[in-house]
Amino acid sequence: MRIAIIRQRVGWGLGGAENYVASCVKELLREGHEITVMADTCSLPGVNFVRVPLLGRGSVAKNLSFFLLVRRLLKKLRFDLVYTCARTAPSDFLRVSDPLHAAWIRLGYRFGSPKLRALRLRHRTLLWLEKKSLQGVRKGIIANSHLVKEQLRSFYGINKNFIHTIYNGVDFARFNLERRKRRKLLRKEYGLSGKKVLLFVGSDWWRKGLDLAQKVLSKLTEDHFLLVAGGLARRSRQRTRYLGRIRNIEDFYVSGDLLLLPTRYDPFANVVLEALACGMPVVTSPLNGAAEIIEPGKTGFVVENTPEAILRGVSGLLASLPRPEICHRSVIHLTWENHVKKFLSLKNL
Repeated sequence: MRIAIIRQRVGWGLGGAENYVASCVKELLREGHEITVMADTCSLPGVNFVRVPLLGRGSVAKNLSFFLLVRRLLKKLRFDLVYTCARTAPSDFLRVSDPLHAAWIRLGYRFGSPKLRALRLRHRTLLWLEKKSLQGVRKGIIANSHLVKEQLRSFYGINKNFIHTIYNGVDFARFNLERRKRRKLLRKEYGLSGKKVLLFVGSDWWRKGLDLAQKVLSKLTEDHFLLVAGGLARRSRQRTRYLGRIRNIEDFYVSGDLLLLPTRYDPFANVVLEALACGMPVVTSPLNGAAEIIEPGKTGFVVENTPEAILRGVSGLLASLPRPEICHRSVIHLTWENHVKKFLSLKNL
């Protein structure tokens, strides 16, 4: 089958949505489909690549140009299936890969009125593109969590039967229990021996709730330590070590004790899935779609985004950490093969 997959950038190490597209492409190629990636940049081998340049400066110009150029190209090119993971139209299926902007302008800012914020040019443009892309879907919308499915219904009035929730997959060749055999050596190598280690992963620190994680750390005893992976590398301070962008995140999933992600909004934080696959339990918020795969009390806790609630979750989990095998088994069914099969099963709708 000839399938077009659309995203501004495609490749591993570029972000959650970009990794998602790369993983889907890899699995679809393995199954023998002919894949064309429509993007500004693509680092994947073995695929047809149609470049769609991001023109102009700033998000308004780049997002608008991408939308318009993709629409023009789709009038010329022919595919059996068009799958967009960006704000573009038309498509057979659209995956909501970015935070739903209608929800984000209400949830993701510290100050100001959401109504006034929505009047700004950037937000008006993204909301218009979001609406147009949703209206241009022919067969169905893919949500990566029930949280997003409910937001699509709430903000845009989309029939729930038109929305299909398919959780992301995980690369078990990379994220698994095998690396835990080196846990003691890794903890010694990274100077973590004798410490209770909380891991925070994410570059958008405000949205991901780093400030909340640090407030919780300040209420814990001196033997607790916070590792921050992603974003800018900084000098360590107040029992917090800033790692910056790293390629070996799996080392920290097995050398830390729990993943702490008090996010203010995540459609589905892949780091939760990766951590569980490596045997690490999770404390996160109900505004993270990936909270839906956590088994409360068994593989972690889902708590409200207040320092008091987060502290109770962290303390309770550290007091009785689950066996790594329990965390790993809870997500073993979330393979990329199963993900793609579920998606392709919808093609005849």
